[in-house]
Amino acid sequence: MSEFIDVAAAAIVNDRNEVLIAKRAAHRHQGDRWEFPGGKLEPGERAEQALVRELEEELGITAIQFRPLITISHHYGDKSVRLHVFRVDAFRGQPHGHEGQPLAWVPAQQLRQYEFPAANLPIVAAVQLPERLLITPEPGDVNPFLEKIELACQRGIRLIQLRAHTLQDDHYRSLARSTHAITAQYACALILNRGPAVVADIPCEGWHGSRQALKNLEVSAWPQRPRWLSVACHDQNELKQAEQCGADFLLLSPVCATSSHPGLAPLGWTQFGELAQQANRPVFALGGVGEHDLNTCWQHGGQGIAAIRALWPG
Repeated sequence: MSEFIDVAAAAIVNDRNEVLIAKRAAHRHQGDRWEFPGGKLEPGERAEQALVRELEEELGITAIQFRPLITISHHYGDKSVRLHVFRVDAFRGQPHGHEGQPLAWVPAQQLRQYEFPAANLPIVAAVQLPERLLITPEPGDVNPFLEKIELACQRGIRLIQLRAHTLQDDHYRSLARSTHAITAQYACALILNRGPAVVADIPCEGWHGSRQALKNLEVSAWPQRPRWLSVACHDQNELKQAEQCGADFLLLSPVCATSSHPGLAPLGWTQFGELAQQANRPVFALGGVGEHDLNTCWQHGGQGIAAIRALWPG
């Protein structure tokens, strides 16, 4: 296996939620494909320094507001790359290809229509996913529950997992349809936490696999797989299982002490970061976390936070 080439890359996002991508020259490795701008780290250079330098050299802009987004290690066969990806939300200057490379501002949700090198695909997912994932509490009365769903959407939540383990399958299906009727109005992605055999015909944007179901996930056998597949993980072995089943993003827990995982010792942010670096896909921190943990999560390589109480409207 070849030694990793460290690369800094940028997901540059404007105020219309469009992402700047560049087309690689035909003669380059993975040529004629689109990519996120960036370049190799120089000896002794930190990823943040390389990001600023590369954007100035490649696009003629100065990044002034950015944060870690995701780290990806990928083996192409003839070379291995480690991408240190940053989300850039503000810059000075007007981007233009210094080497004549075509540039395009693309709505984030349309990025999958473009052909990227394989190592860039998790970046597409990270850009498209929001930074907050609301997991619903067990539903009581349906109408108040659905009112809270709509209120969460109105407050800006754009990713919801419908977790209702106490419901029988037919009741879950009914609630899922009612929930999606609301979330669809707000462009909020609904993730269903029930087996594909139960919800394959229910409109939604994704499915979630529990730790118990992880070993039985057979993605290739699922017809009409939705955009997102999320998987719950707690350790390195489960990260590997999630990768094998084709998960798009992970929920890693428990990060902090929480009553929902009484039998598991909390990972803490350091171990969370170590595992997130190995995941090669977006990772949400779950377990005793809240809005105040967002920046800490980003600095440790996480996509954002997943929570019930911290995000469910009071």
